[in-house]
Parts: sequence; structure tokens; C-alpha cells
Amino acid sequence: MSQFNYAATAATATRLLQRFGASATLKRQTTGAYDPSTGTTPVTVTELATTAAVFAYDQKYIDGTLILQGDQRAYLVPAQVPKQGDVLAWNGKDWRVVAVKPIAPAGTVVLYEAQLRGQ
Repeated sequence: MSQFNYAATAATATRLLQRFGASATLKRQTTGAYDPSTGTTPVTVTELATTAAVFAYDQKYIDGTLILQGDQRAYLVPAQVPKQGDVLAWNGKDWRVVAVKPIAPAGTVVLYEAQLRGQ
């Protein structure tokens, strides 16, 4: 039985997303430690460059509970790991990452699928 090279598949997925997708930025907020002298908790936003292809969900998937009208599906290169709560800046609009699913046959991440919701 031959082994399939999923690293090569991931590289192909990245090439295709770079060719047919668009540049995007994942914005991730990190909350620091509470500062009692100022009474504030600092928030840092880290921006991570990525590439994504974004599509509307087919009507048959919109259930009004988990997937809402206007939600989008994004496929992202595996170089950056999107997380629930991140914001994806794509095509001039910010989208909140609602859910993330790695596409990882045999444990090798080929790409990420993310559910996005407009801000």
C-alpha cells in the first residue's frame, strides 16, 4: 500500500488559493493582564497575512440557527491557523470567524474552512 503525500496536496491547495483567491488579513485580539493602576485591561491586535477564497453558502445550508443568511464560507491556506473569534479582513470587509474546520486527511492540514459572519 503506497503512502499519499499530503504535504504535496497542501502545497497544491496553497498554490491554487494564491492563484484564484485573494490576499486577506486575520486579526486576532489578545487581552493582557488587568492593570489596577489604570483600571484597564490592554487589548493587542495581531495581524496575520493569509490568502483566502470566500463563497456564499448555498441556500440549502442556511438553517437560520447555525448558518445565517449572509454568512460566507472561506477556504484559507494552512500557513496561518484561523481561530473562532478572529476577524478576517477580505475584499474590503471585516468578517468574524464563527467556526473553523481543518481539512486534514491523515492528520496533515491541507487547508482551513471557516464560517464567516459580517460585522
